[in-house]
Amino acid sequence: MNLVLEAIGQLLASPNTLFAIGLGTITGLLAGLTPGVSGRTGLVLVTPIAMGLGPTAGALFLIAFHSVVHTSGSIPAILLGTPTSSAEAATAIDGFAMARKGQGAQAIGASLGASAIGGLMGAVFLFGSVPVALSIISHFGTPEITALSVLGLLSISALSGGWLTAGLMVAALGILIGAVGVDPMAGAARGTFGVTALWDGVSPAALVTGLFVAPELLSRDRTEALNHVARPRLRDVLAGTRDVLAQAGLAIRSGLVGILVGIIPGLGTSVAVWMAYGHARQTHPSEIPYGEGAVAGVIAPEAANNSKEGGALVPTLFLAIPASSGMGILLACFATLGVEVGPRLLSHNPLFLFQLGWSNILANLLALPVCLLVTPLLARISQVRREQVIPLALAAALTATVLTDPSWATLGQILAFSALGILLKSANLPRAPLLLGFVLGPGLESGLMRSAMVFGWQGLMRPGVLIILALALIGILASARARLKLGTESEDAATTALPLACAVAVALCLFALFQATSLPATAAGILILAGSIGTATSLVTLWRFWPMRGAARQAKGPDLVLAGMSLGGLGLAGLIALPAAIGVLVAAATRFWAKLGWWPTFLGALACAAAAAGLEQLIR
Repeated sequence: MNLVLEAIGQLLASPNTLFAIGLGTITGLLAGLTPGVSGRTGLVLVTPIAMGLGPTAGALFLIAFHSVVHTSGSIPAILLGTPTSSAEAATAIDGFAMARKGQGAQAIGASLGASAIGGLMGAVFLFGSVPVALSIISHFGTPEITALSVLGLLSISALSGGWLTAGLMVAALGILIGAVGVDPMAGAARGTFGVTALWDGVSPAALVTGLFVAPELLSRDRTEALNHVARPRLRDVLAGTRDVLAQAGLAIRSGLVGILVGIIPGLGTSVAVWMAYGHARQTHPSEIPYGEGAVAGVIAPEAANNSKEGGALVPTLFLAIPASSGMGILLACFATLGVEVGPRLLSHNPLFLFQLGWSNILANLLALPVCLLVTPLLARISQVRREQVIPLALAAALTATVLTDPSWATLGQILAFSALGILLKSANLPRAPLLLGFVLGPGLESGLMRSAMVFGWQGLMRPGVLIILALALIGILASARARLKLGTESEDAATTALPLACAVAVALCLFALFQATSLPATAAGILILAGSIGTATSLVTLWRFWPMRGAARQAKGPDLVLAGMSLGGLGLAGLIALPAAIGVLVAAATRFWAKLGWWPTFLGALACAAAAAGLEQLIR
């Protein structure tokens, strides 16, 4: 309790940390309701701001951002029936039905109230988990922590979509990418191709941008012009929040569902909201049928939506095992800031851990009154067409990534990982396992080496290791059984781009195995392990796909015009000043791709160039 009070006391006494939390809350709310910018993309876009704030304040900023990014995402889902991410899909069912009846403001109020309750429940759970986690971690050694990395990789690979073999294939690629650089034990260069900039490894920001941001922003999906939506009134929004208090039991139960789903790696927000929505339909009667405007159909998924984040922070912060792709990106952003999480944070700096938890609580407390006061403005922003946002989001992503390490090597990594991310998306393969393999790979390698030197094969027989590995096996079997029962396994990966993705994976894995032959044993071990697993699972995935190749869905590639403009922007960023390159990219994409007028084009380009210049100065 003393540490909890000391943590909040230090936060309240520091204007810098309070500013970071407030700024993270505001930017998170804006990112959540902006079409084309989800929580994962938004984390990449705001990383330069976090770097300018410093490691501690930057980490608090990112936690606040991620804590509320889904809170405002419900507004376009309710008013327009267009969720900004899969997290708001369940809310849109009854929320949009209420909006069609003229009750959109009430639905928004119910969403905001439920989000606040869920967010606070998740934060309280995070606090309450610290003493339990400390008592467990005190009995953990290197073999147990290494087994946890294996558990995280297997869980996310099994549960993130697609075949298990495809998930393991992509996770193996992530481990190989994480091994790029100079081996810390033998001092041998791996996968650097003679580029000195790669000696310290690849850029986490470039990897995240290429895997997640570029494929989503460069997709061919466009939105039609949206009809005018009536501006919600504050008194009607407040009426919706009173509905939440009247049905507090449902909000609390749904929040518990979100927490339980959140702590299990790989399940994600989509599972949490749909489980909560199903729970409401089964246990909470409604005078208005679900699907036709039941306010309970808004309360349940929104409470689970935010409470899930508190649950997901437990394995992410305590064990450095990301519970979802969003948490994996959060870990990558922490790595960019130089902030270490995991068992060492839990045992050596629990005060900072409590400060992160308070950032979660304060962000949720601040988000509710802010949204209540500016809901009319937020509703208007949510009506912006995707085409109007994409050029700005692309410019922000490029700026955010390049500013982490301004060099030609960074630009090359953005291009390479964007191509890989687009290929995986076109093949409908899960991208989260690759990021988590990248994040967990170095710890897995060092843990395996230390365990082998200290414990030998006997390390595998320790009770904690056996329990953790048994949990991993149970998770895999349960996932495989569920997929076979539902008959969805073959549908997830059946696209015409899958053979190409498997061929690329095999080529990369074989290259790693070939390079391992000329490296010392300590440097070659992880390459042999990941390369062998990646090659085997790639071939199995291709073998299982081959009989259904005739029925495979046509792969959707990127928007070639926008991709060409983005490629030109990358080249200009290496030849001229970054702000000028950003201005040219925004001007070209806004005028010739989004088809906006000259004045919006000029003002948008000028604003983005000025913002890039300001961030550049902030980081310096």
